[in-house]
Amino acid sequence: MARVLVVDDHATNRDLIVTLLGYAGHQVDEAADGAEALVKVRAAQPSLVICDILMPTMDGYEFVRRLRADAAIAHTDVIFCTATFMESEARTLAASCGVTRILFKPCEPQEILDVVTAALAHERPREPAVAADDFDREHLRLVTDKLVAQSNELLHANQRLSALTELNLRLASERDPFALLNQVCRGARDLIGARYAILGVRHKNGEDTVHFATWGLDPESSTPFDPRDLTAGVLGLVMQERVPRRFLNPAGDPARLGFPASCPPFTSGLVAPIVSLQQSYGWILLIDKLGAETFSADDERLLGIHAAQAGRIYENGSLYLAMKQSAEQLQIANETLEQRVESRTAQLREIIGGLESFNRTVSHDLRGPLGGIAGASRKAGEFLEAGQLDRASQMLGLIAQSAERTERLVSALLALARASEAELHRQRVDTQALVREVVAALPQPADRPPVQVTVGELPQVDADPTLLRQVFVNLITNAVKFASAGSAPQVEVGAGEEQGHPVFFVRDNGVGFSDAQAERLFHPFQRLHGARYEGFGLGLSIVKRIIDRHQGQIRAEGRPGQGATFYFSIGSGP
Repeated sequence: MARVLVVDDHATNRDLIVTLLGYAGHQVDEAADGAEALVKVRAAQPSLVICDILMPTMDGYEFVRRLRADAAIAHTDVIFCTATFMESEARTLAASCGVTRILFKPCEPQEILDVVTAALAHERPREPAVAADDFDREHLRLVTDKLVAQSNELLHANQRLSALTELNLRLASERDPFALLNQVCRGARDLIGARYAILGVRHKNGEDTVHFATWGLDPESSTPFDPRDLTAGVLGLVMQERVPRRFLNPAGDPARLGFPASCPPFTSGLVAPIVSLQQSYGWILLIDKLGAETFSADDERLLGIHAAQAGRIYENGSLYLAMKQSAEQLQIANETLEQRVESRTAQLREIIGGLESFNRTVSHDLRGPLGGIAGASRKAGEFLEAGQLDRASQMLGLIAQSAERTERLVSALLALARASEAELHRQRVDTQALVREVVAALPQPADRPPVQVTVGELPQVDADPTLLRQVFVNLITNAVKFASAGSAPQVEVGAGEEQGHPVFFVRDNGVGFSDAQAERLFHPFQRLHGARYEGFGLGLSIVKRIIDRHQGQIRAEGRPGQGATFYFSIGSGP
C-alpha cells in the first residue's frame, strides 16, 4: 500500500478521508495548510497528496506550484478535494499546474477510494505544465475577475447617481413648465440609454391642452402625436395604474401592443407615469435600449423615480422659490457629494466582500461537514450490514463531529444576524456584575494550565444588556483561547476614561497579531491564525456590529507573541 498525505485546514474533513484510506490499508499523514504540507512532502516523499484549495497561509494552487518547482518532489501526484463554487475555473487552473484529478465536496466515500486507486495505479513523473508567469496571471485572473465586474457595476451606478443628481437640480431650477418637460424627456433618454424618448403631459390646471416632447426622433419624418394619444391604449393604462411597465415587441409593430399609430416601430419599450401624490399628468416612453436587447428592472425603477420627481416639480409652481432659498445648503451638499459617493462605494465594496466571504464559507465550511455526514452515514450502514460494529462506531463518531461543527457555524451566523438586526433595548447595566457572570461561566482547557482572568473596577453604562453580554463573551473567550497556549496565560478586563467617557478593555498575553493582520480583525470569516485555533472568524465581526449599533468605537492593539488588547466604548444613544 502507499503513503498518502491529506491536506485540509478543517480537521473534520481530514478525518473522513484519513479513516477511509486507513481501512484501505494506506499509510496516511495529515497537514493543515499548504506550507505545512510542503515540509511533509519533502520529508516523507508520499506517493499521493489529497489537497484542499481554499486554505489559510498557503492555498492549494500555490502549494502545487511550489511542489512542481522542486525537482526532488515534482513528480508527486496531487488530487484536489474542494468545495469551491467555481467548478469550471477550478478545473482549468488545476490542469494548468499539473493536477488532473479533482474531487468536489460533498463526495461519496467510494468515489474518494476510486479516485485514489486510479491515481496510484497510473503514477508517473509530471513536468510543470505551464510557465510560472502564465500561472500567476491565471491565478490572479480567477481571484480578481469577480471584483473587477463588481467594481464596474459600482462605477456605473455612481455615474448614474451623479447624472440623476445633476438632472434633478436642473429640473428644480426650471420655471418654464414646457422647458421643464423638454428637459425631463431629454434627461430620461440620456440617463437610461435609449434610442428615442417621447413624453406626453396634459396641462396641470386641468385644461385640454396636451404637450408632447420627443428626443432622438426626426420631427419632419415622424408622425405628429394626437392629443387623444395621451390616454389611449396601453399609455392611458399606465397613467391610470401609476406603475411603470416594460415591453418586448420582436415584430416591431407598436399597434400590436396597443400603442398609438404615431409611435415609431420598436422592439423594446419602457414607459413610466408622470404623477404627483394626487394626479396623473402623463407618461415618458423610452424606445429601444442602447447596448442591450431589452430594458432592465433597474432601468424601470430609475425611470419611475425620475418620472415621479418630474411630476411633483411640474405640479409645484413654487418649488423654484423654495430651491432658491435652500441654494446654500445645496451648494454645501454638492461640495461633499464626491466624498459621500466614495464613502458609499467603499461601504458597498465591503458589503460585497462580506457576501463573497459568506459564499466561500458556506461552500467550504458547511458543505464539507454536510458531505462528510452523508458519506459517513452510508458507510456506517454498509459496516453494520457486514457486522463490522467497530468500524460503524468510528463512522458514527465522524458524523457526530461533523454535525457539531455544522451546528456551531449555524449558531455563529444567527448571532451575526441578531447583532445586525435585533432591536436595541437600552437600560442601565452593571458591567461589573455582568463581566463576573461571564468569567464564571468560561470553560477552562482541560489539558493546559488554567487561564487567570482579572476583573478591575468597571462603570455602569446605558446599553442593551443582552448584546453587551455578547460583546464581553466574545472578547473574553477570544482572549482566553489565544492566551491558553502560553505557560502562564493571563487575561485582564478593565476600564479607563477618554475625553470624559468610559472605555473598556480586554487584554491577554497570547499570540497577538501583526499590523498587516490588524486590518482584517473585524471582517467576517477572517481567521488570522488559520486552523490552529477553533472558530469561524465571526466573533469580532459580531462585536463590531454591536458596538456600531450603540454608536460606540472599537479598536485593537497587538504584537506577534506579545498579546493583544481590545478597547471599546458605548455611545450615549438617542
